[in-house]
Amino acid sequence: MNSHFRTLKLTIAYDGTEYHGWQVQPNGMTIQEQLETAALRFSGVHNQVAGSGRTDAGVHAWGQVASWPYAGELPGERIQAAFNSLLPADIAIRQVEEVVSSFHARKSARAKTYLYIIDNAPVANPMLRRYAWHIRQPLNLEALRQAAALLVGCHDFISFKAADGESVTSRRTIFQARWQRRGSYLLFFVKGDGFLKNMVRIMVGTLVDIGRGKYPSQKMDSIITARNRAAAGMTAPAYGLVLRSVYYG
Repeated sequence: MNSHFRTLKLTIAYDGTEYHGWQVQPNGMTIQEQLETAALRFSGVHNQVAGSGRTDAGVHAWGQVASWPYAGELPGERIQAAFNSLLPADIAIRQVEEVVSSFHARKSARAKTYLYIIDNAPVANPMLRRYAWHIRQPLNLEALRQAAALLVGCHDFISFKAADGESVTSRRTIFQARWQRRGSYLLFFVKGDGFLKNMVRIMVGTLVDIGRGKYPSQKMDSIITARNRAAAGMTAPAYGLVLRSVYYG
């Protein structure tokens, strides 16, 4: 990177409903494309807005992080305001920070937390239909918690990888996997050093099978050791998933 560029860390929130995921692609509008279009209009220079990782079509974010090289002199709050004036209402820059030139949103990341939301009421809340998977059948919260605890640790998570997922290795470390109940909503928080394609959504689909009583909680161990996508459950819908935070340092 040329020395006259400042490296900016952008913290981004978005509603992913109308987008074909994060990464620029030829067949549909993406979050990255919207950000790079706004960046070009603002700065006059086409530089990549590099995200901490891809989110799938329909997945949301509260704490996505991107790095962007900027050659101007404006302070962070002015840059934030400029971006937000050019972005659609379903994407917002929450924070702009100047960081060291070696910072890269993906390569420098140490961990991420995702949140998955399940609406477990008898009747779905139409106000949240874009952000929560409605499951009418009551789920066993204690079984969900016991099964989630078995995900914690360093494992080969290939059973939870989409067939078309690309990765050098399928070993990942999960630091935390926990459920909370808030009224009729079940919230699944999972923190790890990285995630395979569809990994969190397949975890949730598998946990829901256990919460419905299809399998005992202990089944999670054998699903992990099977190293076979067919051993795990369905892929939960994208709209219930939120990238909550990315950790550095």
